[in-house]
Amino acid sequence: MQVIRDLNLIPSPVHPVVALGNFDGVHRGHTAILKAAIDRARGAGGKSYALTFDPLPAKVLTPQRAPQMLMTPQDKLDFLSQSGVDGVLVLHFDRAFSRVTPRDFVHDYLVVKLGVEAVVVGHSVSFGHKRAGNAAVMVQLGREFGFETIVVGPVKVDGIEVSSSKIREFILAGDLRAAARLLGRPHFLRGTVVHGRERGRTIGFPTANLAAETECIPPDGVYATRAVLAEGAYPSITNIGMRPTFRETARSIETHIFDFNRDLYGQTIKLEIIERVRPERKFESGEALGRQIALDLSRAKEILADVN
Repeated sequence: MQVIRDLNLIPSPVHPVVALGNFDGVHRGHTAILKAAIDRARGAGGKSYALTFDPLPAKVLTPQRAPQMLMTPQDKLDFLSQSGVDGVLVLHFDRAFSRVTPRDFVHDYLVVKLGVEAVVVGHSVSFGHKRAGNAAVMVQLGREFGFETIVVGPVKVDGIEVSSSKIREFILAGDLRAAARLLGRPHFLRGTVVHGRERGRTIGFPTANLAAETECIPPDGVYATRAVLAEGAYPSITNIGMRPTFRETARSIETHIFDFNRDLYGQTIKLEIIERVRPERKFESGEALGRQIALDLSRAKEILADVN
């Protein structure tokens, strides 16, 4: 599967079908959009593409109010690739691009450069200058330029409409179970294991200190987690926060992997966050913290025993 960042380099596709979106999180709603594009392309003997933007438009236009991304850019590309589309098209977004009108975007990029046969969008899609384009505009432009528009959604889980913003809301409230239901998988952090203060070793719980690249991090607390390495997933428990018992001033993400004693320094790992065990709090001593951690370990193992 190809990742193409210059549409001038794309080989002339046969019966191309494009799924358009930001695809942050590649959640259940996105999966429905991608599947509709794949099914439409296969039905015509054509090729399906996911078309997305980098960086996220809000990061360029309103960086002070831009949402925390659910995935790193590379994780997003990986999940889009795994969806079954034939290619991922990535358009660089900058202020000049933001001034392109919806009509010019559709004409210049989708029609002229790609020759689309069909475009698949979510019901809440927005595109073009000042986000003036929406699903109805895409339908209208499709009629004008001679391509089919397929509008997907809304997709609901347990009566809740799936969206990146709703998933982000659940994560930032510490409700990882609810976020996972909308995502279709656990939320995860990606990052490199770095040297920390090694406080955990002093109380018998060695930890891997994660420098997270993922922006959307749950609130401070203790979590049942799984550390995903190249060879598989390992049950673990993770503390996110300021380590108030030790009067630390920097927020950290420290993971204790059960029955594991390998050196992970410098390795990039994926940390699946399954459920919050408790909020972070200050203890009167390291010994008291150690006793609480033992209780947390027991609870985390109960939670993880029910996870496939």
